[in-house]
Amino acid sequence: MSKTAILPGSRPAGSLSARLAALWRADAVRLGSLVGLLVVWQLSAFVLDPILIATPTRVVAGFVRLLANGSLEGAFLQSLFDMLLGFGAASVVGIALGVFMGRYLSVEAVFSPYVSFMNATPTIALLPLMIIWFGTGLWSRVAFIFVVSMWTLVINTMIGMKNVNRGYLEAGLAFGLTEPQIVRLVILPAAVPYVLAGMRIALAQGVTGMILAGTELSQAGLGDLMTSMGDYFQTGRYMSALITTTIYAVLLFAGLRWVQGRWFRWIAGSAAQQR
Repeated sequence: MSKTAILPGSRPAGSLSARLAALWRADAVRLGSLVGLLVVWQLSAFVLDPILIATPTRVVAGFVRLLANGSLEGAFLQSLFDMLLGFGAASVVGIALGVFMGRYLSVEAVFSPYVSFMNATPTIALLPLMIIWFGTGLWSRVAFIFVVSMWTLVINTMIGMKNVNRGYLEAGLAFGLTEPQIVRLVILPAAVPYVLAGMRIALAQGVTGMILAGTELSQAGLGDLMTSMGDYFQTGRYMSALITTTIYAVLLFAGLRWVQGRWFRWIAGSAAQQR
């Protein structure tokens, strides 16, 4: 009986259909678990006080009401503006400082104690200082988001700069590259996976800082909307605002993923990016 040879790199017949079937099964399991959760959540209304937890129908109704009166849209746009200013400034300053600290020992020696101190400081303890220094308006919220998210960017960028393959540096020197050229053409591209990993962590910290700033520093954005709904025990509307905040964070992460896929496709399989 003859055997059919399978060439290297080829796939057995039916492997594609088997993988598609596995994907369909996985999607069916996810959909089933989501439907089951919503059903149990809805049935909880028979045993739990609606003030304690709002059912999915009440959450949807609260979402519609918040959209109808414009409060949700206004809070969303205000929070987005705060994040663009605060996180954008933190990215520029944090990555630049991390580059210099990772490349030059003298810069690291000067700034490392302060970076370590600020990174270990509980962020909520900085809220009174933001009020003293910047008041209770826009700039206090932006400054708080900046302070909350910057130090992770500094540390991750510095680590990325220090973990460049030695062979890359030797190759750059062999080609006669100058110091600025080595930093720009060799070290920075190799450190990008660490920088993006730090941006994902800092983004989550920035969203947390955005909520805290909106509730504690000034009445603005999604944080203020959630606080006002909670104060009046409007659980349905509160959970609508909470879910909107989660969607807001997911959209920011999706934007970061888009940037990575658009300009840094080559780092998708790197070890630092998979952390």
